[in-house]
Amino acid sequence: MERGEALSGRVQVPPAPRGWSRTFGVLNPLKAVWWLFTNVRFALVLLVVLCSLSLLGVLLPQKPLAVRGDAMLEAGWLKMQEGKFGFLTGPLDEVQLFDIFHARWFGILLALTAVSTGAYVVSRLPGAWRAVTQPRKRVPDRFFETAPNRLEVAEALDTERLEEALRRARYRVERFDEAGSTHLFADRFAWGGLGTLFTHAAVIVFLLSAVVSKADAFSSPLFLAEGSTLPIFPVRDANQMQVELRDAKAQFAADGQALDYRSEIAIYRRGEELKRCTSTVNSPCTFAGYKFYQSAYFGFGAEVQVRDLQTGNTIYRETLALAGTAKAPHVVIRDGAGTVLVDQTLVLTDELNGKDFTYRGTLVRLPSGRLVSVGLQTADDGDERLAVLEPGQGDGLVQLSLAEGESGDSGGLQVSYQKAEALPYATVPDLPVPATDAGAGTPALQLSNVVYGTDKTSAGDATLAASHGGPAVLTLTGLAAQAVKLQPGESVRVGGYEYSFLGQREFAGITVKRDRSDYLVWVGAVLILAGLMATFWVPRRRFWAKITATRTVMAGQAPAHARYTRELKRLARRAGSAPETLKDEH
Repeated sequence: MERGEALSGRVQVPPAPRGWSRTFGVLNPLKAVWWLFTNVRFALVLLVVLCSLSLLGVLLPQKPLAVRGDAMLEAGWLKMQEGKFGFLTGPLDEVQLFDIFHARWFGILLALTAVSTGAYVVSRLPGAWRAVTQPRKRVPDRFFETAPNRLEVAEALDTERLEEALRRARYRVERFDEAGSTHLFADRFAWGGLGTLFTHAAVIVFLLSAVVSKADAFSSPLFLAEGSTLPIFPVRDANQMQVELRDAKAQFAADGQALDYRSEIAIYRRGEELKRCTSTVNSPCTFAGYKFYQSAYFGFGAEVQVRDLQTGNTIYRETLALAGTAKAPHVVIRDGAGTVLVDQTLVLTDELNGKDFTYRGTLVRLPSGRLVSVGLQTADDGDERLAVLEPGQGDGLVQLSLAEGESGDSGGLQVSYQKAEALPYATVPDLPVPATDAGAGTPALQLSNVVYGTDKTSAGDATLAASHGGPAVLTLTGLAAQAVKLQPGESVRVGGYEYSFLGQREFAGITVKRDRSDYLVWVGAVLILAGLMATFWVPRRRFWAKITATRTVMAGQAPAHARYTRELKRLARRAGSAPETLKDEH
């Protein structure tokens, strides 16, 4: 007998139509690829590999953004890694394990995982959709004997009351009456069956967001001084924009804890100001799809200008970050009557390197006209003491060596070394120096009478340690035999140059970012939340019942954590059953 031929006394049933996915069987290679991408084991392998590589990317140092793409900087960074990885540094770099998240093969792996997850969802979507929209409403009698969640009542329950109990429990109920029996089908939270598909779709969206972030994300860290402007993109970019730092502000608690950083910035394109805004750490300024975050703050900057007196031209004007520190002793000197002659933090400008010590000091002129040399002397073993010496010969001269916190009397003076402070300091090799003074040493800057780490940081006109107020003082060494001290707005002529201290300036780090994958991350978060809620909070429940004249059998399907047998018992009681009639409960 041929397939599809009618049997005697039966209606001929045509062959079942081939499913749409079976058409891939016509082309074996496509069928094999489809089978591979819908295989759960293949997806698990991809996820394990992806997670392992991501963990490796966390454990191994990755090339910083500022280094990537610059051959010279990358070479220097790799040389630093040789101390940790030795001969493996080169091979690790060749396979891009120092740049995993930007490697092409990592992007391919992300795409394969997304395709595999998508194929899994697509292959199961028709079945899941049918289960939601066309559920099985009648089950054979055998199902009531084998179902994991079943209950038998040794009496006929009131069908109307059972229907009412189901509807009160938010079930959608259908009734089928037959000779000698009544069948009920009830469905609750039918859409909960799609929860796992939502979760899988969320994985796809997250992977897609990672691909978009890798291919399209942009980040450019800028470090600007107040009043300066820097480009965001490479110089030749047609869509170039510039950021100007108009003002940087910071607030600190009395103990130095940072309370707030914020920057007033302006954004330009082709010389036209497009926007002014305030940027903070958590509230970035936004423009044209880019976000401008406050990422750093530095309060010790000095704007210095050098002018050639012969030509009148400004040959140097920079805002310098004094990122180093130089020790400065806070000293109190009193006369024999106890009158305070000096109470200040001394900027040390002179340096002497001895055979087994180094000395940094300065000359202090007392109100009486006496000169005293005060400085820090550091031995080779690291022991540091304050040396106070009065030049000259004879008796009655000051000669003291004090540790921090000590006091001493000598030459009719009492000297107290209260503590050593750290002043902002920087060497400036490219600062123009008059040719006649070229041998004075490398120019260096020290900024005193400034505050960093208090609520007065931004003002720049108060001091933390000195007993007197006043503006910041910039001390320049290396220009001439003697150090030069300038207050904001002051100038001094050395040789053929005029040096001006234009004022203390603050710096701000502004990170410009664009990541259009943010929206995909939100979509993925909504999908995974919906999937988890559908799976665990409102799981689908299906209920079948057969009511005859002598008994009622009920069965249901629900996740194990739903404890559905208890719900069957509760429904039976609401329908009017007595406890002793519940015969078979599982």
